[in-house]
Amino acid sequence: MLFLALGTVHAVPLQGSDANATVVLFEFSRTPVDDENATQEILKVDVGLMGAENATYQLVDADNITYSAGRYAPLSSGRQTIWFLTEADRLFKLVNVTPAGGKPIYLNWWATPKGSNANLIVRYYGITDWLINSDEQGIVVQVRVQNNGTQDLVVAPENFTLLDQWGWPYQPTLGFDPEVVGPQNATSARVKLGFTGVSLQSRPAALAYDYMTPGQIIINFDRDYVPLSDELVYGSNAITGTAPTAPAQPLPAVAPPASDQAVAAQPAASEVAPEVAKGNATAKIGTSIKDKIAASRARLAATKESLDKQTPDTSASGNASISSNASNSTSSISA
Repeated sequence: MLFLALGTVHAVPLQGSDANATVVLFEFSRTPVDDENATQEILKVDVGLMGAENATYQLVDADNITYSAGRYAPLSSGRQTIWFLTEADRLFKLVNVTPAGGKPIYLNWWATPKGSNANLIVRYYGITDWLINSDEQGIVVQVRVQNNGTQDLVVAPENFTLLDQWGWPYQPTLGFDPEVVGPQNATSARVKLGFTGVSLQSRPAALAYDYMTPGQIIINFDRDYVPLSDELVYGSNAITGTAPTAPAQPLPAVAPPASDQAVAAQPAASEVAPEVAKGNATAKIGTSIKDKIAASRARLAATKESLDKQTPDTSASGNASISSNASNSTSSISA
């Protein structure tokens, strides 16, 4: 369980209540599906629920596609990890939590953190993979850079620095091919950066662009992960400062799982289009936690072997390229 819970984004907790129950979303993580050809990923959300024994969870992305929870993993602390199977690289906007015997609680998702200077904007899409062994961590993050200046901008992995909670800097050891970004343009897609040799005691706390230069940009994860505004979630008709009592579109009902380890069945609701139902195939998550741990460890071993060949210990960075199938989202949520 600890192995699977490590890859989290530290953010401002999201909290909501009805007359009896309170739900808190603490953090979330994204993990690749154990299939190199898969177009989906696993999203895990760290949840605390008070005032109710259980609840059902639904997640809505920026295109109003609804994903139902595929696994409920209770923790001995009283918290639980909720698993969703989503299309890769989605932007999310809303979580619907329905406590047993209670009314739905709607929580706006976290906004995409960004930082800027006079010439560019860096947008941070979070940790997409987190590998760990007995000696170190390997962390993969996803970003996009927009050139707001008047001259071409060369963007390379060397521009980025990962900072831990004490401000210790880590340089990328894997990344993308350097790219020339013209004025008023952005990198052709989201790009990935890999950091290895990260201390087991380090917690990723910030990502910097051109660190320790006059034009540096620093995205502070604890500070910059804030909830989306009601206007971005529900549209321009939302009342500023007032949380809507219902989502912009109806959400399909979901039956609770038969047990904590069961996989929730997908609803055949009229509100969900056929392609959405396909995206909701969370039953694919239904392998045991032990199997996931074993697969993650095998993936870590393969990655470490590759890194040893591509990036000698004496090298500060490598030229290996991480391929990315990330789509270029045009949703206003990423603005």
